[in-house]
Amino acid sequence: MLDMKLVTYPVWAAMTAMDLNLYLGDVDVTDDGFLRSAGAVKFTFPLRQDLPDIEKIALAWELKFAEFMKDANFTTVEFAYAISQSLSLELDKGTSGDIFYFSLTFTLMITYASIVSSGGDCVSTRALLANAGVLAALFGIMGAFGLITLLGVQFVNIVGVMPFLTLGIGVDDMFLLMGTWSETTALQDLSVPERMGHVFKKAGIGITITSVTDFLAFAVGSMSVFKSVRNFCIYTGMGVLLCYICNATFFGACLTFHGRRVYSSRHTITCKKLPKSRPELSQEGHKCCYICMCGGAPPKGPNDDQSLCEKGPKFALTRFVMWKPIRFLILIIFAGYLGVSIWGCTILRQGLDLKDLVLKSSYFYKYQVWDNHDFGVKLPISFVTTRVKDYRNDTTLQNIRLLLEQAHEDPMVDPLIDSCWLISLAKSQYYNTTSDEAFYSGLDGFLEYQPRFINDIVFGPNKTEITASRCHAYSYKVTDSNDQADLMTRMRDLADKSPADVFAYHAAFVYFEQYVAVLPSTLQTVGVTLAVMFVATCIFLPHPLIVVLVMVQILMIVTGIFGFMAIWGLTLSSVTMIHLIMSVGFSVDFCAHVCTAYIVSEETNREDRARDAIVHASGPILNGGLSSIIGVVVLLFTESYIFQSFFKIMLLVIGFGVLHAVFLIPVILSFIGPHAHVDLEDQNATQYSPSKHDAQAAPPAAITKYTNGDSAHRAPANGSAIESHVFSNKAFEQDSHLGYLPPITNGS
Repeated sequence: MLDMKLVTYPVWAAMTAMDLNLYLGDVDVTDDGFLRSAGAVKFTFPLRQDLPDIEKIALAWELKFAEFMKDANFTTVEFAYAISQSLSLELDKGTSGDIFYFSLTFTLMITYASIVSSGGDCVSTRALLANAGVLAALFGIMGAFGLITLLGVQFVNIVGVMPFLTLGIGVDDMFLLMGTWSETTALQDLSVPERMGHVFKKAGIGITITSVTDFLAFAVGSMSVFKSVRNFCIYTGMGVLLCYICNATFFGACLTFHGRRVYSSRHTITCKKLPKSRPELSQEGHKCCYICMCGGAPPKGPNDDQSLCEKGPKFALTRFVMWKPIRFLILIIFAGYLGVSIWGCTILRQGLDLKDLVLKSSYFYKYQVWDNHDFGVKLPISFVTTRVKDYRNDTTLQNIRLLLEQAHEDPMVDPLIDSCWLISLAKSQYYNTTSDEAFYSGLDGFLEYQPRFINDIVFGPNKTEITASRCHAYSYKVTDSNDQADLMTRMRDLADKSPADVFAYHAAFVYFEQYVAVLPSTLQTVGVTLAVMFVATCIFLPHPLIVVLVMVQILMIVTGIFGFMAIWGLTLSSVTMIHLIMSVGFSVDFCAHVCTAYIVSEETNREDRARDAIVHASGPILNGGLSSIIGVVVLLFTESYIFQSFFKIMLLVIGFGVLHAVFLIPVILSFIGPHAHVDLEDQNATQYSPSKHDAQAAPPAAITKYTNGDSAHRAPANGSAIESHVFSNKAFEQDSHLGYLPPITNGS
């Protein structure tokens, strides 16, 4: 039995200097430095992994050990345990609820889309059409998983958030397409194909900009040095691309069938033709239930098939945002937001605590908490050489001694503790350098006397040479991630400069790597992504002032995300780095919708055009943003740090993006926006132009101008030809069986 009065603390020099901080915690020490008691003790069982067969046995032993400790019941002590596989195994458990949460998210998204699009009557309602848009996003997600897995890209845990993100992007595009379709209702003389062309000419550029910029952002992220970031970006980038394709094809086809059904006055569920509208049924005295369920007609105005969720934002925001005092107040508020964001960037910390990666109910979480509290991170830093050397040579011994002496000069390294087989051998009676045979014979005797050094030496065949060896220095307790990264960097620099020809190693260095690389890698990736976004906006937004405005908004949003991450307690790590790359692409989305609506507006002054942009884009933006939040809100209720941090950053991205798009950008455009109008229609088609209308006499056709944000349309006067189309009234009659409009007659 060991007499505790003979044990000095923290260094016990029974046979050689030993740092008891590595093994004992919650200690009580006498005034003269002797150990009185300890409340925690740490046992470590090193297992061999030098051969493939032995490594398999060792890993199997670990699993059996974890299984045994899980069921163990010790009445006198509390215990926590961990194995080398604990982090990866528990991380898998932390994201194993993906299917359940995604199913719940999909259900919520279907419900929300149905409610938002439930305006109109049994004919004009777009509720089922909205469900088709959610399905289009689902098809894109499934296609991405199948294709990327088929290409052999490994599925990593962080990819589990990809469906939630991609579903929000796809539904956002769907709302924009449906909103534009609803606005084309004003163009009563257009056939379904022509309305589809109009929809994709106006909304197509919006969803193309958002999808292309998101895809490019993830394409840049796929070049990251972090495997988790790289694989996540590959999966998500393909998901965004396939969602865009599915919206343009599958949802476009569904939109076409919806238009044909509405033009034919058919019921949204049964597709049975309804001969009478709700007012007509009401005049005939039918019951309210019958009127609601069986009455309907094609919409006559641009907002007839829209719900309050779509109409409300347009009229409320145009009156509020464009009021001059409010415009100045918005600029002041966003200036304050920018100042707070910049301050937050200055306090943003780096690092990732391993315990945060697993569930709080996990045995590994308990182990990490206890280990950090009672023992901290005290690193036995190994200086390893993998080359054959002449260890009889005195120069080799002196180089090792010099290396350890230099390591002890580091402020984070304990100068009283080291462990080196060669130095200990040189101090012992077994050290004999007269010949190779004498040296290795003495080394065998030394290892029998000091078996703790056996794992520090690798012998060649027949033990005639040493092919690899290592010596150790021990750090103080290091808890801050930046300090851990600095210590690793200094030890590596020391090893590289040493003539001993060694490298520094510790198993935890693989985690410390991210602390060194995450900031420059994040800044580099975000910088490249911003450059790519600039090129993309230059291509899709043909006005330099608009491009500059969008880029400024992106920078403000990204700055806000960095700053509010710190305020919310998030740190910069390989996990949040993924979200930051994603945020750059997302920042373009809503801004592009408003800017596109502004440049295609046919109003003649800045305020009216900004108001027109709000009318056209606010509904889809707000509904798309809310749908994206619904897509990730269930992640808030998980225990996974990965999912919760993803939700927090998504909330910042969507919130800032919507606020900038709906409030700040229209205000800025109302003051300094360009006067130029960009026409997305076919230049050969006859169309309404405000400048021509104001400068010239009206042509022989009645002009009908709609102020709902859609392009004005030239409606034919009595007896006049339909100037803007190449087909005749007869063509309408021939195509009526396809669900097009009935024949147009004079006076229609």
